[in-house]
Amino acid sequence: MELKLILLLVIAHLLSDFILQKQNMSDKKGSNFFSLYHVYHVIIVGITSYLFSFDLGFWKAALLLMILHLFTDMLKSWLIIKYKTKSYFFLDQFIHLASIVLIVLVYSKLYGINFIFDFETKTVAIFAGFLFCAKPSNVLIKHMFTAFSIQIPEGTSNNPNDQGLPNAGKLIGIVERFLALGLIIMGEYEAVGLIIAAKSILRFSGTQKSEYVLVGTLLSFSLAAFSGILINLIS
Repeated sequence: MELKLILLLVIAHLLSDFILQKQNMSDKKGSNFFSLYHVYHVIIVGITSYLFSFDLGFWKAALLLMILHLFTDMLKSWLIIKYKTKSYFFLDQFIHLASIVLIVLVYSKLYGINFIFDFETKTVAIFAGFLFCAKPSNVLIKHMFTAFSIQIPEGTSNNPNDQGLPNAGKLIGIVERFLALGLIIMGEYEAVGLIIAAKSILRFSGTQKSEYVLVGTLLSFSLAAFSGILINLIS
């Protein structure tokens, strides 16, 4: 029961923090210790957390989750303003996820979990896995690149027409993660290797760009593989 509720709240977190929160809102939150954007965001967090808990009595825990989320976001904003850096993404996400786990465990002991709808835990995990492999994984990879100071190389081609399509890389990453995750869930691990091999056919004139794409591909497939393995561990 606890694991199912945790997964449901992770889905709510992914929706509120990545899907429903635009980049400009996140940037505006980072430029102020406290603003209306913080309030607007935590209201979304509270609503999605309560709705996806599928527990009528969870409103008390959802309210507490809102407060903890607000304080965490304010802490992140304060750190960004004070130290002039945006490298607190991983700390921020860790605190959010730890808060979800802690609140679920406490709520379960105090009130018990009473779902109004019955879902298989693995079904919830699969939905969470595919949602994570969409936009959240793109954002995570971007911050991992930033953490290791990896930037897209410029001037690697002498052909001015050799320009990538806008956002095509993000869409390609999502599609390849969906394919890999689906194949891993079905136990078709060999097919995942074929996808990686097929993508390796791509060749670039510059070594730096080849390395950039290789790092992104490995990170992308690693996130999908990690998600699929965790899902398969759920009986």
